[in-house]
Order: sequence, then C-alpha cells, then structure tokens
Amino acid sequence: MRDLAKRLFPLALALAATAVITPAARAQASEPSKDPGEFLNTSPKPMTIKAPFSVVSVGDVLYAHPLAAVDDPEFRKVLALLRSGDVAIANQEGVFIDLATFRGEAYGHGQLWGEGTLPADIKALGIDMVSVAGNHATDFGSKGLMETLRLLDAAGVTHAGSGPTLTHARSAGLLNTPKGVVGLVATASTFKVNAGANDAYPEGETPARPGINALRTNSIILVNAGQLATVRRLATELASPLDPAPAADAIEISFGERTYRLSDRKGLHYDMDLYDHAGLLKSVREAKERAGLVAFTIHAHESATGVDDDTPEPPDFLIRLFHDAVDAGADMVMGGGPHALRGVEIYKGRPILYGLGIFLFKADIKALQETVFRAFPPLQAEMPDPRPNSPRSWFDSVLAVTDFDGGRARRVRLYPIDLMNEGSVPSRRGIPHRASGANAQRILKKLQEDSVRFGTRITIEGDVGLIRIP
Repeated sequence: MRDLAKRLFPLALALAATAVITPAARAQASEPSKDPGEFLNTSPKPMTIKAPFSVVSVGDVLYAHPLAAVDDPEFRKVLALLRSGDVAIANQEGVFIDLATFRGEAYGHGQLWGEGTLPADIKALGIDMVSVAGNHATDFGSKGLMETLRLLDAAGVTHAGSGPTLTHARSAGLLNTPKGVVGLVATASTFKVNAGANDAYPEGETPARPGINALRTNSIILVNAGQLATVRRLATELASPLDPAPAADAIEISFGERTYRLSDRKGLHYDMDLYDHAGLLKSVREAKERAGLVAFTIHAHESATGVDDDTPEPPDFLIRLFHDAVDAGADMVMGGGPHALRGVEIYKGRPILYGLGIFLFKADIKALQETVFRAFPPLQAEMPDPRPNSPRSWFDSVLAVTDFDGGRARRVRLYPIDLMNEGSVPSRRGIPHRASGANAQRILKKLQEDSVRFGTRITIEGDVGLIRIP
C-alpha cells in the first residue's frame, strides 16, 4: 500500500496542480535553475578584503549548558586562540529552547537540546558565525528552529543555512568586520524528514515552510557485473505492474527502494539533486557580490561505506561540491557533521577543510517515548540507553586558523584539540584543551596522512601543523 501511494502521489499532484493553479499563476512561478554549470561558466568576483585577515574555524558545537564562564585554565587557552582571528566560524548542532515554556513538539530519533541562553554563551566564547543547517536543526520542529534563530539574532551571532523560507535559508549570513564583510553559505545533506525549507509556491498558493537549506542526494550502491546480475534476477522474478522487470542490458537498476549501478568500484556513490546543487552555487555567487570573503560549509554524514559517523574519508560528492563551491566564489570551505577529522586540500589556492571534528562535546540528547518504547526490534529485558556510545576518535579535533593577505589565503595553522582530557576530572571531558606532546603528534600525523590524497603537505612545528600556500 505504501509503494502504491508513493507511485500515485506524483499523478495526484499533477492533477491537483492542473485543477488549482491558474495559467497566470503558473506563468509567474518561474522554475529555478537545475544546471550547476550555469554558475561556473565565468570566473567569480575576487576576494576584496586585501588587508591581513584571519578566519578561525572549529568543528561541531554540541553542548547544553553555558560554558563561557568555566574556570578551566586549559580551556581559556583554547578560547584565546578562538578569539585571536578577525572572525570565528563553527557548525552549530541542535536546538536552543527553554523546555519549560516551549510550545512546540519534538520529532524523530534523538532531540539534541541546549538551553535558551546558549546563543549568548556562543557569542561570549568568541564564535561570530554559525551554520544552523544540520540533521538536528528540526528536532523540535519549525517552532524550535525559529526560536533558535530568534535567540541567535538577539545574541548577535550571525547564522546561515536555515530560515523561514528557502530563500532565507539559502542566503548567506553576512558579518560586518572592520576590514570588510564576511559571508557564510551553509547547507546540509543529512537531515530529518520535512526539514527542508520551502518558499511559497506558486506566488503564495502554498505557504512557505521554515527549515534548512537542504542538499538532497540519492545514494547509489556500486556493484560488479555478477552482483548486478543477481539484482536483475531478483527484480525480474519479483516484477509487477508497479515494478516492471529491468531491461536485460540495464547498467542501473532500482529495486527495493535502492538503486544499484554497475561500476569497477565498490561502496556508495551519491548523486546530488540538480536543483539543490545549482541553488547552492547560485547562493555562493550572490554572496560574493555582497561580501569581501565567502566561506562555504556543509553538514554531511554520508560516506562511501554507509557509516554516518567517525568516517575519515569524505564521500565522492563532497569533493565535487567543494570544488564547485570554490569555482563559484568561495574563498574557503569547511565540512562538518560526521564528528571526524578529515584531510585538508588546497584547491586553486583555497583551503578545503574536509572535517574539523567536534569542538564542544557536552551534549544533552532527549528521547521521545516512541523511540524508547518500541516492540520492533523485539523487546529487551532492559531498555538500552538512547544516548549513543561515542568512539575515542570523536574526542580528537582541530582548531584551524586560515591567514589571508593581499586577497588570498597564505597559510593554514592547525592546532590539535583534545576533548578526552584523560587524567582530569570527568566533568572536564568534552571541553576543548590544546593537545600537546605525543597526543598532539598523533592527531597531526593522522591529518598529514589523510591529506596526502589531496596532494597537501602539512609540516609539524612543535605542536602545530602548518600548511603554506604558494
């Protein structure tokens, strides 16, 4: 019944559109571009901030209660670094609301929550700009998202990647600095059902929906000839009028709500939605017209193996997307979401930080009754803790400082961060400290190894990694 409804829905939608949308309204509803190349055909406007300028980049911010006033000398050293640049950018995770007064609802598995005072605390930490596009942005629905954005605005934290409409969510967050305007374009390819923002369409016929700037993807399972033959046989044996048998020479087969493609590689490949891909590049181009420096960031849990966290190798679509973002005008790119350190690439003189890890890890994950109490899988004698166990690698992180001068990036400084804080009291776990000694060397050497595939050379000077950009 579900498959039948899914297949009949496009027809019902088309019939409804024909019956309701007038010719005049249809003419006004212009179709957005679905050609990413449209925004790559010409060179973008160059960076206009010419004075020395430093951007501090940190990874995922997951915490529930204020930390800016914590009396921890090692933490204060990290905050001094965070505040040392002209602007600091982070990937915000979760929703900031007062649970006692909030009148919305929770959705999905695991609600990542933080006090309503956290936007002001983020500002006090020294973070100036945040991405609010992620898989936890709508944990408390559109009301929770809009309340979070309201509190960020009140605290003076510039945000990007979410908004009351898709136009707002795709627009760059703009921060005025004494040296020029910084723009941030943010998106997420991993998100909950109905998390994507929508504009009113067409011309107000259907109301807009608050949400995130979503990049929709289609995962493709790459298989060899023998495996594809097996899929073809099953799809043929189980064929029906709604699911006809694949062609005998098909090299791509959709079966069981998955798509299989013949390839000499194995793993997962991701096709980006053309409308979303083009829309992101358009946002970068438009941001470059308004800002002297543009940063692009994404929250993405996708991987070549299907494992959504702790994956040091970025999926194939991210590499293409990040290169396209630079070609569209981004001066630097940051990846977030999988809670993993990933390599660094210098593409056409612009730094691409594929994964910075977690910067703050003091999260509070709530759970819905329907998540905790369910009879499928079969009930256990004792219900498991809904909070996930975290691998050791989640506690390795990097604070990156990209130094620009003369309108281009000159170097990237990589400061290894330790969140485990072994040997300290448990309450300090999840709070960033500067890694030192053998621990710092371990983190930096891992970054070195993961950057080789991109042709990037990281030199280690003491407890700091350094990339010089010619």
